[in-house]
Amino acid sequence: MKPGEVLGRTYWTCAGFTLFSAIVSASFSLVSLRMVGGHEFALYAASRSIALPLAVIYAMVLRSRPGVATLAVAMTLVQLFDVIIGFRLNDPGRAYGPLAFAAINLGLLLWMRRSAATPHSNA
Repeated sequence: MKPGEVLGRTYWTCAGFTLFSAIVSASFSLVSLRMVGGHEFALYAASRSIALPLAVIYAMVLRSRPGVATLAVAMTLVQLFDVIIGFRLNDPGRAYGPLAFAAINLGLLLWMRRSAATPHSNA
């Protein structure tokens, strides 16, 4: 963050939803880890999923707009891959939920980027 730059509502909304999305993703990884009894692939998936919310928190502590933007893109991609998995499993519930998360995250990211490009915007 540049000196004197104000992080407004768009930043905090995008950061908050990105964190929420990362926590939901990590929670599902942890639940699946318990279901498969610690299978090694589930362990690797859980370790990566747990890293994402921690990275979002770090970017938020630094108040880094580029950091939050990068993690918002990462979470949008994670959710889109979950959509593909949901459709491949023929489970609409596992497809439409992540699709909504991906759309919201992408929309908030674009909103944040647009407001950052507007001079003197405190939105």
